[in-house]
Amino acid sequence: MKILMIDVGGTNVKLMASGHEGRRKVPSGAKLTAAQMASEVIKATEDWEYEAISLGYPGLVNEGRPAQEPLNLGGGWLNFDYEKAFKRPVRFINDAAMQALASYKHGRMLFLGFGTSTGAAIIVDDIIIPLEIGTLRLTRRARFMDRLSDVARQRDGSKRWLKSANEAISMMQDVFRPEDTVLGGGNAQDIDPLPKGCRWRDNQAAFTGATRLWPGADMIAEPYGSSWRIRKNPSSEHPPAQPAEVSPLKKR
Repeated sequence: MKILMIDVGGTNVKLMASGHEGRRKVPSGAKLTAAQMASEVIKATEDWEYEAISLGYPGLVNEGRPAQEPLNLGGGWLNFDYEKAFKRPVRFINDAAMQALASYKHGRMLFLGFGTSTGAAIIVDDIIIPLEIGTLRLTRRARFMDRLSDVARQRDGSKRWLKSANEAISMMQDVFRPEDTVLGGGNAQDIDPLPKGCRWRDNQAAFTGATRLWPGADMIAEPYGSSWRIRKNPSSEHPPAQPAEVSPLKKR
């Protein structure tokens, strides 16, 4: 299937599609509503062909539908008719869960996203569970969101941000004991050297997660309450189709 990925972030809405080069962006922000998002995405992709949509949602998703308004965007996300607006079938997944799904191989994997805000998900034996880590205490006085957001980095400087990021990674690894830790988000590429047990994935890798919500992929994630169950596809001999210019990326 030809898939359009809509990854809704706090600064931009990122767009990628099967067979189309590159990634497009639509400005986001605290006043962005679901209706405005849909209108801008339709304009930005009017020359793209796609059959279905995977939407990475910045908030709680339950039974395959948004269950909580995003904290850093405008309103109207819960009751909006997405399929009517796009005239395509739409499947939802938490945005961090989509990033995690894109990088998953097997076993126990932790995904940590460092971008406008912080995101996380854990996959254990084919079960994806999004994690709300922003309010966790990094120090006695500071939470993850206070030290790890893009605003915190601009305020405190990269040196202090990097120290906090490494402390947070170590803490999360101690809690979840993953076999594999994946770092993503716009700021993750600056975590150098990579902590032990970690690998870095570019944001464009999220498209693999978008394809894994639909039949034909090497694995398919299906909603199960507020989590997702991954079903491997034994008949798939090839990895999911990628946009034209995307290939597996490694840490520079």
